[in-house]
Amino acid sequence: MELSIQCKRLRQIREELNQTQSSFAEQLGVGSTTTEYERGRTKLTGKLVLRLLSDYNINPLWLYGESEQKYLDPRSKEVSPSVVTVDSDGFDNILMVNEKAAAGYTGNLDNNDFFERLPSFSFPIPEYRNATFRCFQVEGYSMVPTILPSEWIITKAVEDLNQIKDNKIYVVVDNEGIRIKQVRNEQHMRSLTLISLNEEYGTELLAYEEVKELWEFHSKLTKELAIQSTKQKLDVIYEDIKIVKAKILGQG
Repeated sequence: MELSIQCKRLRQIREELNQTQSSFAEQLGVGSTTTEYERGRTKLTGKLVLRLLSDYNINPLWLYGESEQKYLDPRSKEVSPSVVTVDSDGFDNILMVNEKAAAGYTGNLDNNDFFERLPSFSFPIPEYRNATFRCFQVEGYSMVPTILPSEWIITKAVEDLNQIKDNKIYVVVDNEGIRIKQVRNEQHMRSLTLISLNEEYGTELLAYEEVKELWEFHSKLTKELAIQSTKQKLDVIYEDIKIVKAKILGQG
């Protein structure tokens, strides 16, 4: 017999918290082990569901497969952009943040003049009319081969960190600047895991409190034609990285 979704998700929660069946049961106050619940031999009680909500902010609707929102966290952080500009028809402009503008972006999040000076454009397509979009120019090699240096990506504003879709690509704005990363939401730790697709770059943890804005990847603008294979592109990029590293070491 196939396990119900609530049994699978109870086990998923426990494993994400690095708990044994006995230690998890003790924390939830439901006996000596969660084995019978995870195997579907015992129905999840109202007390257990309430403890998951109160102790870990687990959304009961998610637990039973009725919602995609896993957590109900009243402390979740809003990250909507403070400044937007509109076109003559009243629709949000798609502002373009190039490499030069990116250097001053974090320090001007509330500065209307800064954003009004940025170039902008719009698309007469419905999907670009129902939300706030922003276009960022890519710096660095951390997301190759999916996103290459100097390409432009169009992103959609995220209002709240609860809206994050795990393992999707986002533009993360914090006090350190602008970063393009694959993101995983570690809500039980109130942090984001930032993942680089290029294995030469590391993974890091960023606390909710440090996030200023978050933009979900939507599409990209590129002049690159898919003539070379992915391996050929990577070989060229990695060779460039080796040359740069050699120059840096030679100056040391």
